[in-house]
Amino acid sequence: MKDIENIGDIEVMVRHHYKLMLGDDQIAHFFKDLDLEEHLNIIFNFWSTILLGTRSYVNNTVGAHSHLKLSKIDLDHWLSHFNTAVDTHFIGPLAEEAKSRAQTIGLTMLYKINGHLK
Repeated sequence: MKDIENIGDIEVMVRHHYKLMLGDDQIAHFFKDLDLEEHLNIIFNFWSTILLGTRSYVNNTVGAHSHLKLSKIDLDHWLSHFNTAVDTHFIGPLAEEAKSRAQTIGLTMLYKINGHLK
């Protein structure tokens, strides 16, 4: 296995992550009304900005998710699937950075949306 190196790698990671989430009854409902391909392109840009420094993501992450009723259990499922998607395909410093950033971003969003981490 190799580390995350480019946008193609990010697409592999994100597509695998969403495949896992869409198969999870705990969190799949969050994605039922999305234009998935349009959403995935936004997420590709988000992770490309975070991991590769492309500056291709310009949206407000918290604002885009503020209408969701997220729980810590939802976040735990999201993170578990994210880590599985990364670990299935990649190993190295950027792969570890992706997992670390996902945890920080998830906890931050949960707190900002709900005002607490429950």
